[in-house]
Amino acid sequence: MHRVSYVVGVDIGGTFTDCVAIDPSGRVLTAKALSTHASSPVVGVMAGLEQLARGAGESLDSFVAAIDRFSHGTTIGTNLVVERNGARVGVVATRGHGDALSMMRGRGRTAGVAADLRANVRDTDKPVPIVPRRLIAEVPERVTRDGTILAPLDEDSAREVISDLIDRGVDAISIALLWSFRNPEHELRLRELVHEIDPRLYVSLSSEIAPRQGEYERTVATVINSYVGPASSRYLTELAEELSRRGIRRAPFIMQSNGGVLPVAVASRLPIQTIGSGPAGGLAGTATIARRSGHQNVIATDMGGTSFEVGLLIDGRPILSSENVIEQYTFKVSQLDVRSIACGGGSIAQVDPHSGGLRVGPESAGSSPGPACYGFGSRPTVTDADVVLRLLDPDEFLGGRMELNAQRAADAVQALADQLGLSLEETASGILRVNNHNAATLIRQRTIEQGVDPRDFTVYAFGGAGPVHAFHFAEELGADHVVIPMGNGASTLSAYGIAASNVMQVFERECSITAPFDLHALGSIVGSLEDQARAAMREAGFSDEQVTVEYTALARYAEQYLQELELSLPPLTGDPAQTSRTLTEAFRSQYKRLFGEAALAVFQTIEIFAIRVTARVDLDTQSIPAVAAAGQPATDHAEPARFRNVFWPGTEAWRRTAVYEGAPPTGQRIYGPSVVQLAHTSISVAPGQHLETDAIGNVVLTLRKKKA
Repeated sequence: MHRVSYVVGVDIGGTFTDCVAIDPSGRVLTAKALSTHASSPVVGVMAGLEQLARGAGESLDSFVAAIDRFSHGTTIGTNLVVERNGARVGVVATRGHGDALSMMRGRGRTAGVAADLRANVRDTDKPVPIVPRRLIAEVPERVTRDGTILAPLDEDSAREVISDLIDRGVDAISIALLWSFRNPEHELRLRELVHEIDPRLYVSLSSEIAPRQGEYERTVATVINSYVGPASSRYLTELAEELSRRGIRRAPFIMQSNGGVLPVAVASRLPIQTIGSGPAGGLAGTATIARRSGHQNVIATDMGGTSFEVGLLIDGRPILSSENVIEQYTFKVSQLDVRSIACGGGSIAQVDPHSGGLRVGPESAGSSPGPACYGFGSRPTVTDADVVLRLLDPDEFLGGRMELNAQRAADAVQALADQLGLSLEETASGILRVNNHNAATLIRQRTIEQGVDPRDFTVYAFGGAGPVHAFHFAEELGADHVVIPMGNGASTLSAYGIAASNVMQVFERECSITAPFDLHALGSIVGSLEDQARAAMREAGFSDEQVTVEYTALARYAEQYLQELELSLPPLTGDPAQTSRTLTEAFRSQYKRLFGEAALAVFQTIEIFAIRVTARVDLDTQSIPAVAAAGQPATDHAEPARFRNVFWPGTEAWRRTAVYEGAPPTGQRIYGPSVVQLAHTSISVAPGQHLETDAIGNVVLTLRKKKA
């Protein structure tokens, strides 16, 4: 018997692999290692667990055997798409509709492309095809928009095209037929035919992967699921087997991009749900801690080695997005709405070839070769600028476990300074100012889209580089405070969020119900989806008593396809007229907040076009404290460990700066200029700012007030 059990979360990022273990007392163990590029990411996961085991004073096998729940966020699906290294996929489409994937609704050149890059359309291009046209087959069949079979499936033709795709060497097949989400009969039969011919093939159906209107987007989602499916399934199976071999108590859970986890067996069938799961973990962790801190409206910012990600909590709930883009391909799968730009510690600084000024990103040095200060790269990055300015101590990086080469950082930044005609310090400061401005701009864009003022929100800053730079980008926003969640564990918050996430599955169905709403029709769809959700949870091993269900209506003005809103469905057993009025008022209130009162179309009919049912199983995350207990109250002013000179962007001068080891105990305050060095990151406190630790262990940075 083990005296201690652990809840473990592992998040593999582009630069670092983050691991968190939480014991029943709330003690949090963290580990951070360079992401592995070995033949199997399992090697990196086990290396992270070995670090956690050492921190717990146990062997790897005894630690794994003590894990009560293991949850994992993986980038394998994202990497396969970005690197075009996925399966060889064949597509079966309705006759006459095989070109939807290549036509891309006419927006393939610019979908997901940064505004400054898509401004000149001549410089844009379509992405490299995921599926070449020769691997897209068509079959005679037709289902109408109401689900009626207009033309039956020609099974002889279907067998012929499936056999031809198999002869062409496909590893997986995606079946995406017109209006199949209204009647999946033909797709289900095609899957049976595929498995009759070759039962080993990985098959995805559009009616199961993305049962939403939008032929192109539904096809993309289905193709991506097949493209990443075989490799994802192999990896997840290998991970589960390795953990089982070492004595883990139950099968792993896999993080989804919608903020919940799935049993590993389900995730193997729906790997598209894992794309974007790392950023979702950060927002899920933010939501957990914000709830315990009493923060309803939060801007969650995650700056790591490769990217800067922003998500929002409004009234305590994360924002979901049903339409997403990866590598210029648009697909419809519900995800937490986390936006990302290439703006991290590894972002490369260079002279802009058009303007001649300083540009930071979008290229990143990643973990290999990494920033120049890692000892292998030669191009200047944001981290190199941090080292030059002494915001980072090269001898104390990652708690002293990794030594940085300050001279290589200075040489790389100096080479850029010579091109710009600036001093070393001016160039390093400029790199940070440009990078942080890019971060602040993304935050403004996200809040403006939601019709809210960032000054009314609490900024949470986490990730390896977030606490280093929050003092600057949050001040540019006009924020009063920045919360560094979990203090010492801020750089591993995504892994914490993954560990704390509940099991969740989402089911949707298209409909067309206009105001005044027919509650009987709504109730029929809700009941059918709830039955489907509970059956899926039972298949995953959970009883009906463990499952809670939430109901959401997706609404818009009729025939308006751009502004689609989510409304929580009230109980459908009350007065029909009052329930319809409640939904109408909720729609108009949200529409007004997002788009302004002048945009309200008071004479336009409101339409509910889809119903979403979310089934959850609480994995007892409420018993997980946000962090270990904070320190005891002490003196008002903490004593520094030492001092060093730091060049502060904004003041543009070297200042004698206090250096502290670890976050201060509750009751102590640290005044800027100072640097607080934590196990995996540092918190920069600029002149005029101060920080302290709150009652549950978060570090709160108070920014200097703006002059009137």
